[in-house]
Amino acid sequence: MSESGIRQLGVSEARANMTEVIAEVRLLGTPVALTRRDKPQAMLISMERWKRAALDAEVRPLYDDLVRRLYALAEDEEFAEMLGRKDPELSELLNSSAY
Repeated sequence: MSESGIRQLGVSEARANMTEVIAEVRLLGTPVALTRRDKPQAMLISMERWKRAALDAEVRPLYDDLVRRLYALAEDEEFAEMLGRKDPELSELLNSSAY
């Protein structure tokens, strides 16, 4: 195990035990870093974890844009007043956070 808690395995050892390594990654959800001369070269992760990462990469820019636009709208007095009436919790969050 490395300091990050991710199991590290040499490429040769992984190749020799690929069925077991894949089962560990798939069934336990444990990522495995493949190393060469103790330097990480690649990462084996479960399909579920990969799907989450791919979705996050797709959705994150949309989320960031939405948040940026919401903060810009909150600077408008009329919008800020309406938001304060309709959703005081969100209004407070926008007023107290720095984006």
